[in-house]
Amino acid sequence: MARIAELFVMIGSPFRQPSPVDWAEIESDVGLEFPDDYKQWQARYPDVQVDEFLYIYHLKRGEDLSVREQALRTLRSLRHLGTKRDFIWMRDEDGGSRRARPFPIYPDRGGVYPWGATDNGDKLLWLTDPDPEKWTVVITNGGDWWHYQGSFSEFLVGTLTREVVCPIFPDDFPESANIDELDDEE
Repeated sequence: MARIAELFVMIGSPFRQPSPVDWAEIESDVGLEFPDDYKQWQARYPDVQVDEFLYIYHLKRGEDLSVREQALRTLRSLRHLGTKRDFIWMRDEDGGSRRARPFPIYPDRGGVYPWGATDNGDKLLWLTDPDPEKWTVVITNGGDWWHYQGSFSEFLVGTLTREVVCPIFPDDFPESANIDELDDEE
């Protein structure tokens, strides 16, 4: 169950309104329907950085690249890694690792799709599904992978309250729920 209202209370109101998202154009371009909690986030916040570490992208067409092309560029390194081996290292909450089958990568059906990144170069992804309300969160640093069986807003609220601990993130993250709104150029 999405926790977007709780997330909004935790983070507070934005200082400036983001540019509007043309969902019909983006979903047509990308070929996916996005989850409602993410659409609500996008309507409220521009690009943000959480606790000086975690970035959440605001969907917008770049000067030279469509949203789809931006996603494909972000995922290029993961697709390249996936062709080199037939397994990934899946981390669990206890710090253990096991070999697992690689996730499909967008634009493959059910593929992972980016929504953010970290200062460490980690990719914040969804594992997509034809039903956008069933999308779950996947985090990878390119070597290790971690799968959270919840929504975008459930992951963020859980991470910010430390109910959810991503084993790929630094132990001291997060120290706060502070966000910085980024300019389009950042």
